[in-house]
Amino acid sequence: MTNPASQIGEGAITRPSRSTRARARRGTPILSGNLLFLLPVLALEVGVFFAPLIYLAFRSFYDWQPGGVSTFIGVGNYTELFADPEFWQVVGNQLFYLLGLPLWVIAPLVVAYLLREHVARPGLWRSIYFLPAVMSPAIVGLVFRSLLSTKGPLDSFLTDIGWHALALPWLTDQDLVKPVIIVLVLWAGFGTGVLIFSAALGAVPQEIFEASRLDGAGFWQEFWHIAAPAIRPTVVLWTMFQVISIFLFMFSWIYVLTGGGPGLASTTLDFAIYQKFMRFGFFGSAAAESVVLVLMIVLVPVLGILVPKLIRRVIGQKATA
Repeated sequence: MTNPASQIGEGAITRPSRSTRARARRGTPILSGNLLFLLPVLALEVGVFFAPLIYLAFRSFYDWQPGGVSTFIGVGNYTELFADPEFWQVVGNQLFYLLGLPLWVIAPLVVAYLLREHVARPGLWRSIYFLPAVMSPAIVGLVFRSLLSTKGPLDSFLTDIGWHALALPWLTDQDLVKPVIIVLVLWAGFGTGVLIFSAALGAVPQEIFEASRLDGAGFWQEFWHIAAPAIRPTVVLWTMFQVISIFLFMFSWIYVLTGGGPGLASTTLDFAIYQKFMRFGFFGSAAAESVVLVLMIVLVPVLGILVPKLIRRVIGQKATA
């Protein structure tokens, strides 16, 4: 027998109030009162982020001399920047670091999946993996710079055990320095990725995995066809975060590990902007490069989403043709 009280309660929840229905009929925005609470946040966002960005874009059209007379030069800073081969070398470095993206996404995802049910004491392992994330990149960078220096502790150890071929100039060789930095950044952010993917996998119903095993799915089949698609929004979010990190949060690693060297072999855009602005006083050029950096942060993820969709559409059209 149905409880009348529950019927009354359900009706009270699902049925809109008379005043709400009246506002809807008049076309009055129902959430207008709630939106008022967002105004302080929006004002703070505009004041802290967008206003300085607009001012920076405005100053990029000037021969900017802080505290002095700045002359309007139009797109002069951009023309000079795009004609500079060093700028394109730095952009190439930035794109090279993007090659580490699959590693930074797939490695923590695989380990998080293993820790879900294939490893004893998963909580302990997650804590161990997460330890580097709580350390300052500046301190960790100094430690690794000492370890990886030419004829440093690592090279000495490899030489002592007879592996002379592996005693390499890890941070002073132009071909080695960027892959080494990719591995170090992976080590630093690995635990955070494992933690996020573990939380996402914990929300996936166990019955889905059990059903796939009954159908004969192996480890990798279950991982690629069940686990990864089940947490696709989390994977996309982590990937976007990593892309933004490549453009915005590499500074501390580059500054401490290599100083952008050898030459410009490891320099990133944020480090180049710092150099121009704080060391050499090319304020207008640094402002123009900052605008380019912001545009790349926006465009690269958009292209990363649109290009695969376009490829899948083209493949689908060819398959149906």
